[in-house]
Amino acid sequence: MNKKVITVVLVIAIIIVIVVGGFLLFGSSRNVGIDNNIKNQDDKVGKTTLDSDKVLVVYFSETGNTQKLAQEIYEQVGGDFRRIEPVKAYPTGQELFDYTKEERDNNERPKFKDLNINLDDYDYIFVGYPMWWYTLPMIMYTFFDTYDFAGKTIIPFNTHEGSGDGGTYETIKEFEPDATVLDGLPIRGGDMSSDQTETVKEWLKGLGFDESN
Repeated sequence: MNKKVITVVLVIAIIIVIVVGGFLLFGSSRNVGIDNNIKNQDDKVGKTTLDSDKVLVVYFSETGNTQKLAQEIYEQVGGDFRRIEPVKAYPTGQELFDYTKEERDNNERPKFKDLNINLDDYDYIFVGYPMWWYTLPMIMYTFFDTYDFAGKTIIPFNTHEGSGDGGTYETIKEFEPDATVLDGLPIRGGDMSSDQTETVKEWLKGLGFDESN
């Protein structure tokens, strides 16, 4: 095999890795899509032993997978429900991959819209996000920089395409050393097209948040 053929093969291999990596990172072909009927809400009564008045479910989602998971968690734990939305909208498609990689490489802190919350009102904060470039989306770094979680209980959850939580639960513990961070729930984005009610219920039960009678 001459050098020219080897070069062509290497280029093709690199392209395949980039494309496949993009699908693994963002699950481009396996998204449920953002549901615009899912809105921010307040004062929902939950189905667990948690005090709903002290619960916040907050999430960031661009393709709908994390949004759907957040909604299922909210249906069970109640409380207040908020979506983290960037002030500057993210691009779509391949441009999203490139844009967010640059955002990560530059350690940026994209701004998000006002969540209209006072964190002092909550004891339990469920925090959801997708895996982007093997870590939290940079807008989540902004989120953790913005609020004081001292004395709070953080319960993370995320969607992914093969990386699990990617070590991000430990990252959150490093961000918030004065908070209690419980075991999170990672679910494949492709699995969000099916009902995850029982998965969420078992996770909450494992955390000691049993279903109320």
